[in-house]
Amino acid sequence: MPQVALITGASSGVGQALAPLLAEGGWRVYGMSRRSVALPGVMALPADITDAEAVHQAVDKLLQVEGRLDAVVHCAGIGGAGAVETMPLLRARAIMDTNYWGSWNVCQATLEALRRSPRGRLLLVSSIAGHMGIPFRSVYCGSKAAVLALSDSLRLEVRGSQLQVSCISPGDIATNAIATQYRQPAAELAPLYRARYLRADAGMAANVDHGMPAERVARRMVAILGKDSLAPHYVIGEPVQKLSTLARRLLPARTWEWVLSRYYS
Repeated sequence: MPQVALITGASSGVGQALAPLLAEGGWRVYGMSRRSVALPGVMALPADITDAEAVHQAVDKLLQVEGRLDAVVHCAGIGGAGAVETMPLLRARAIMDTNYWGSWNVCQATLEALRRSPRGRLLLVSSIAGHMGIPFRSVYCGSKAAVLALSDSLRLEVRGSQLQVSCISPGDIATNAIATQYRQPAAELAPLYRARYLRADAGMAANVDHGMPAERVARRMVAILGKDSLAPHYVIGEPVQKLSTLARRLLPARTWEWVLSRYYS
């Protein structure tokens, strides 16, 4: 009997790359996104992850058809840029609602079914940015740090079951994310911030333009799902980005902040 997987964020980026790969590997795959998309071998499951009721209803439909759920890979998320001092609260809340509370909604809708699976797997997607603070990306970093903490807490909670929980922290991925996310107009920022904001924003856009293909992350996720024992965390990215998560922990705080400020200037 084929295993059943739910992939969120299936309309773009890593989710869009991952869902057909799993289907090729013999999984029964459902792709969740706000808009229904046609992917080879993938059943569309439209839902907005910020709407808890919609997520529960969609997962219930899946379970009515399949009777089981063996893996969830939660790829859905959004970014955004702005200064803490002036970024509109509704814009900041939208990022937290999607990245953190969306993860919460997906967990609550799927955990019971995943625990019943003899080989349950839950992969939550954070970011290398969740391991550190990046200037003018504070709410994004905070939301992804929260996902990291959620996965750590959840892993302890589900001990005694067959469910394994892991958190994936990718580096920059070449997608259209920068073009579609909210970026506060520089004119709204105080003069103290404006020049550094523009440099940091341009640097971030360049990093994404030259980021790794979504397919690379998706293939690594397929390999992770195939493991008998999952590590708590996986960092996927270029060597310098992977090294940054280690440097953040090992360097003195002032030294690390100097390095980071130089990188983004």
